[in-house]
Amino acid sequence: MALKVEELRDEYMDRLLDRITEVRYPSKELLDRAENLAYTPEQAERLVRYLIATVENARYPSHQLMDRVERILFGIPGR
Repeated sequence: MALKVEELRDEYMDRLLDRITEVRYPSKELLDRAENLAYTPEQAERLVRYLIATVENARYPSHQLMDRVERILFGIPGR
C-alpha cells in the first residue's frame, strides 16, 4: 500500500483544526501550527472563520487573534 502523503496531510490538518475549534482557549502553539501548515483554501477558510467568530464574540478581542487573521487574509508579515 502506497503512502498517501496528501491524505495524511489533510487528516492531520483536520484533527488539528478540530482540536482548535473544540476547546475554548486553544494554545498559541496549536494556532501557530495551523496558521503555518494550512495549505488548502478550505483549511485556511476554516481557521479564519473560527478566528473571526472568536473575535466577534469577545468583548475585548485579542489583538493577537486579529493579527493572525490579517496575516492569513492579507499576507501582512510581522504581525
